[in-house]
Parts: sequence; structure tokens; C-alpha cells
Amino acid sequence: MEYLNPGSIGPLLLTMKNDHISNNVWNDIECSFRPRSCFWQSVPSEPVLQVIYNTAFGNLLTLGAVEINNHLLLALIERWRPKTHTFHFPCGEATVTLLDVAYQLGIPIEGEVVTTLTSTDWEALCIRLLGAELVGNELMGQRVKLTWLEMTFRDLPDNTNEVIIEQHASSFILRMIGGFLMLDTSGNRVHLMYLPLLEDLTETFQYSWSSAVLACLYRGLCRATIISDKKEIGGCLLLLQSWAYDRIENLAPRLLDPTTPYFPLYTFAKGICDQSHPPASLINPTQSLCDVFSSGREMMGALAELYPNAYSTHIDEAPPTHYYDIPETNSP
Repeated sequence: MEYLNPGSIGPLLLTMKNDHISNNVWNDIECSFRPRSCFWQSVPSEPVLQVIYNTAFGNLLTLGAVEINNHLLLALIERWRPKTHTFHFPCGEATVTLLDVAYQLGIPIEGEVVTTLTSTDWEALCIRLLGAELVGNELMGQRVKLTWLEMTFRDLPDNTNEVIIEQHASSFILRMIGGFLMLDTSGNRVHLMYLPLLEDLTETFQYSWSSAVLACLYRGLCRATIISDKKEIGGCLLLLQSWAYDRIENLAPRLLDPTTPYFPLYTFAKGICDQSHPPASLINPTQSLCDVFSSGREMMGALAELYPNAYSTHIDEAPPTHYYDIPETNSP
């Protein structure tokens, strides 16, 4: 029964446990966070789309808007370990890899590192590469508002040429980067450091965008696991969610297959039922044993419904709970 303790076996194994969000789980403190996402609600005109299709971000246009599952993401955050950059599940460790990013998003893996200027005249850069001037508070430091990009480059002007079409395409790709691929905790701004990489859209395949997206996701998960008042998460949340759905779908058959190493999950649940089943000779079985037995039986029943040919739930029913007035005595 001691294995039912949700904490670590050794107190020295999880050195960052006190600052980790899972500590709130052990202490029965409610956890919540606010996901940041700014998925595009509309696509640009056809000439701009044709330019984007010929870039490294063309596959992203085929993705539809997906609703964020906060409960799933919170469960993943609680199981993320910053020291190993892996999720700790009952069946083992798992993490998002570059192959997963390429499989889910279809952006390049190989290429140069996504890095560029971090200090320059950002207003002049926007005028030169986007053909638009920033006014008011659209630019904050090195980041520009996504709403400004959407409003400024919503429709093509009448005197459209190839330069203007490429400027609109670069603007929409910036919205993809800041609102979907590598968003920060603000959720409404994008760093202009990516704009020089979009000066020649035919060269976008030369960069490893998957590496940058994965690094941003890792950073967002590590920040989200720290206990703080600012409960937000950055990174590509739709990538994390789709990865989790894909892993659950592929892992479920193996969890239910007696020939795989994941079968001990079922046998562990069955062992709990067998060991905690109250003997019939007991007049007053303890309530805790009944609860544990019922929980294990429910787990076995759920597995049996998913894979009825492998498992059987023909086990004795737990006896009803009775309460008796037992007189107190001084006898040891």
C-alpha cells in the first residue's frame, strides 16, 4: 500500500520538487494556467497564398483551427521535468522530438540555426521589408503587435505588384510565427528578429525552423512548471496537444496488449484488488481497503471495456460498508 503515495520514493531524486507545479498536486492545491494562442481566423488573398505555399511555411496553411484543451495541457505540464526535458508518465518517459515537429507541422528540420539581429532600428526595418510605418504603441521594444499586422496587411491595394504581394506574405508569416509557432507569454506580439530571415522568401527552406519551434516549446514548458502567480505558457500549444493525442492513440493498444511491457499496468491494478479485497470473515472491514478495492476494480473494468478479449473482470464484489458501535476498553 505504500506505493500509492504520489510523492517520489527518494526525497533527493526530485531536487526541484518544491518549486515545481506538481508540488501543488501533492498538497491538494488547485492548479490552473492561461494558454496563449493567436491562431489566424482568416487567410490572405489568393496571390499572397500562392507565395506562402512556396515557402517553408506552406504546410501550415492546411491546418485548421483547433480548440485548446486546457485540462490536457495542464496534465502534461504537471508531468514535465525541466531537468530532463521529458514527460514522466506511469509507463515511462516521453518527449516531443524534431521528428514529431516535422510530422505535425511539416516545417524543415535541417538547415541553419534560426538566429539574426537582436538590436537595430526596428522601425526602419519595417519600412524597408514591409513597406509600412509603425505609429503609436504598435512597437514595444523589439516586438510588434499581431493585430497591427492583421489590420495593416488585410487587403491588397489596387496598385498591387510582386513586391507588395511578398510584403503581405512576409507579414502573414510573421503572424504565423508569433501567434502559432513561437509565441511568447504575451500572446499578441511577435519579435521582429525573424523579419530579416523573410527578406527573401525563397530562402526560408535554408533554416531549421523545427529546432526553433521545439526550443521555444521546451522553454515555455519549463517556465510553466515553476510555481508563480503568472500562470501562462508559451510555445506551440497546438503542436503539444496534437502530439499528446497522437501518442495516446498509439500507446493505448500497447497498454492493453498482454505481450507488451506495458501490461504490468493492468496486473498492478489487479494486484491492488487481490491484496486489498476484504476477507469475508471480517465483520467490520476498513473503509480504506474498500475504497482501494473499488478504485482498482474500476480501473480493471475500464481496461476490460477497451479490450474485452484480453482481460476479465470476474472478481468478487466488494462487501457493503457497515458501521458498528464498538465499545471502548482499556485492555491492550
